[in-house]
Amino acid sequence: MYKDKDTIKIGISKTKAILQIIIVIGLLGVTTWFLTDKVLLLPPAFNKTFLLICCSLLILTFGLRTISGIRKIINLETGVIINKNGIKINIGPNSGQLIKWGEIKGFKIHNPVRGPLFFLIFIKNPDELISRTFGFKRFLIKMNNVSHGTPVSLTSNWLECDFEELIELINDKYKKYVAQQW
Repeated sequence: MYKDKDTIKIGISKTKAILQIIIVIGLLGVTTWFLTDKVLLLPPAFNKTFLLICCSLLILTFGLRTISGIRKIINLETGVIINKNGIKINIGPNSGQLIKWGEIKGFKIHNPVRGPLFFLIFIKNPDELISRTFGFKRFLIKMNNVSHGTPVSLTSNWLECDFEELIELINDKYKKYVAQQW
């Protein structure tokens, strides 16, 4: 994490990305072994179609997660930048978005039953933000908008800071810069 007088840069955790790659490669190996050693050697009378489809989908998913982890290791961008302009998010479906301080209406912490904590950022015009994105990212932030009431959410899963620290940094800068605007 880099802190300046007016800018805070929070990097993407390479340790978490390496750990993800190790776990996913292990799961990929187990799934491949199961497919080749167990499923393909089943007797011909046994219908293998369902198991073949499931194993193939798992191999595809684990392969894509491995690529995602490698991209996070190679990625030299900062995960989140907090400065006088707003919050620039470079992770998740909101990647590449700059949320200006003037657009923000409020914040909320969302705590699903068994999952990561999300820091929801409510903005004045979510439809404008959704219209600026394309492809699968657009679908993801639309679903986020439907389920949480805002297209913008942050989690510290991939960041080099913990969740409480992220919330504190954003709240401090929000109070500082919004007070300056008025």
